[in-house]
Amino acid sequence: MADMLGVRSVLAIGAHPDDLELGCGATLAKLVAAGVRVRALVLSEGFHGAERGLHDRCTETRSALHILGVTDVVQARLPDTSLPKVMSNIIAIIEAQCADFKPDRVYTMFEHDRHQDHRAVYEASIVACRGISQILSYETPSAWPNFMPVVFEPVEDFMALKVSALQCHASQAHRPYMREQQVRCNAQFRGHQVGLGPSEGFVPYKFVL
Repeated sequence: MADMLGVRSVLAIGAHPDDLELGCGATLAKLVAAGVRVRALVLSEGFHGAERGLHDRCTETRSALHILGVTDVVQARLPDTSLPKVMSNIIAIIEAQCADFKPDRVYTMFEHDRHQDHRAVYEASIVACRGISQILSYETPSAWPNFMPVVFEPVEDFMALKVSALQCHASQAHRPYMREQQVRCNAQFRGHQVGLGPSEGFVPYKFVL
């Protein structure tokens, strides 16, 4: 299906470690399995999301992405929780990745997310990825209740990989949305909306067929 849609390379952009795994982890695993080249770009180290010194969140996300089959990981070091202050830096980093990797599709964060870093990544992506024909926003817990997807990816065969990937994030294990039951429940709900099995949902910024 990915090849039929002309998708051979995908750039997935996250503000923090774990954003990509939560929002589109099963989809990324499905794309990799279909032979699509996938690059992950993580813009901050997520220091404010874990007690400093106890966990290395960059190592966690790299391990998690490897479980999904994503071995091409670019880790930036922009200031966690302060990404709106460095918009020009974010745009420059994403533009450089687009020029180097030449993605056919971009997955990025959601416009109406309540986390300021997530909104900044979305806004920067729209500028930096203006030449990319398919740009989709993925779902994270801080996007609730505003996230209303209209594009759906069936991922039943890849949910076990997503769950395993999220278990790499020991620093986030206390968060309810990281628990397997919650992850599977959300996927089941998204699929139920369109008569499918477990699915991940997306909001398109643009999607040229």
